[in-house]
Amino acid sequence: MTTTDGAMPVNRAGTAMLLGTAIALALAALNPVQAQAAPQAVPHVAAAQTGPSAYIAQPESMFRAGVARVLQTTANLNLRAAPSTSGKKLKVVPKGTRLTVTATRSGWSQVRHAGQTGWVSSTYLRSIPKAVKQGDLGKTTARLTLRQKASTASKALATVPKGGIYAVKKVSGGHAQITSRGKSGWIQGKHLKIVAKKPGREIYIDQKYTSNRAGLTDRYWTKVSGGDLYESVNGKKRIGDIPRNSVVYRDMKMEKTAGSVKGWIFVRTQGMSGWMKTSQLARTSTASTKPKKYSARQVLAQKNGRVPEKMLVAIPWDKEKTLIAAPALKDLNRLNAAFKKKFGRNLDVDLAYRTRATQDAYWVELGPYVAARPGTSNHGWGTAIDVPETYDYSFRGKYYKWLKANSKKYNWVHRKILEEGSPYAEAWHFDYVGR
Repeated sequence: MTTTDGAMPVNRAGTAMLLGTAIALALAALNPVQAQAAPQAVPHVAAAQTGPSAYIAQPESMFRAGVARVLQTTANLNLRAAPSTSGKKLKVVPKGTRLTVTATRSGWSQVRHAGQTGWVSSTYLRSIPKAVKQGDLGKTTARLTLRQKASTASKALATVPKGGIYAVKKVSGGHAQITSRGKSGWIQGKHLKIVAKKPGREIYIDQKYTSNRAGLTDRYWTKVSGGDLYESVNGKKRIGDIPRNSVVYRDMKMEKTAGSVKGWIFVRTQGMSGWMKTSQLARTSTASTKPKKYSARQVLAQKNGRVPEKMLVAIPWDKEKTLIAAPALKDLNRLNAAFKKKFGRNLDVDLAYRTRATQDAYWVELGPYVAARPGTSNHGWGTAIDVPETYDYSFRGKYYKWLKANSKKYNWVHRKILEEGSPYAEAWHFDYVGR
């Protein structure tokens, strides 16, 4: 059995040092079992750079003296008679054991286990998460397997992503029943962190990130410059520079799950989800649908993601009135006319202009293989469009194949770096290269 004290070896001769709240204590030599390196999964341990086996243990969170607190071990720990690695080893406390801490001293916690009182390293103690109950909203803390029954041996139905928030329908034997991607099943409840029971919470949307509408139909447009999208009501701002006349879709289902709040609605916009104030929204778009006398050169001279609203126009045949750079509209209209003649329908546009804050949010959430580095995307100048990620627009689809072969006639191109086989492959993205 591997055990640890949390005091890490400084050299192979056996000298050790433990950092407390700013006091370093000289400790006695460790035996070979005690000198084993801490498991990688244990938090708050960082390797030092001064020796072959040098480590530094971070000090524990302190609490008021005389107040007992129940914590859980994150490793097999030595229970010692004194708060030091030189203290007599009384027994081994197994990983996952709940202990009542009655005092702390320089990185050690006094506890009672199996009838004996002693000291264990505070580094490997953590707070005990509250168990979820029926009706709670739980946020997944890891990637989980959705199972048919409340058992780890039951048939696997799907994978539940980390960071999702789900309503708990039932609880049984440490498992919670949820619905993910339309499938109802069971996951381990210990990996669900309870979301505070108040309305207007952050909700995970299980949809492809490029889908702006995500199957929604209740449409609004922003009526202010610099509209705001929040992760939760009055919470952290996700995007704070959404331009006037940007399309917004209300998601009533998620809004009810999160808890409705007067004056706020839960929406999907800019390809992302969150909360917006109703005071910033209107039922109609007032954006111009006529090309203006701006050149591509003038637009590209603007800061990426901060193109003035006067240089943006709405796509006239698009129900969402998606905003795009004014000089790109004329050629996009020509491309659409040819597309409609071929297929008998308008070209579908999912996203076009993106603000800098939107690009920043994409970069954080999606990473470099999906999102362009903020400040470099042609979306930031309104000179790019994304079409939907449906089969017909995929690399195998008839719409993509036609666009790939014909769009350049109208000053729109699908770049080679985005072709199938590239790590940056995107069938849906087309750039404007006109003047």
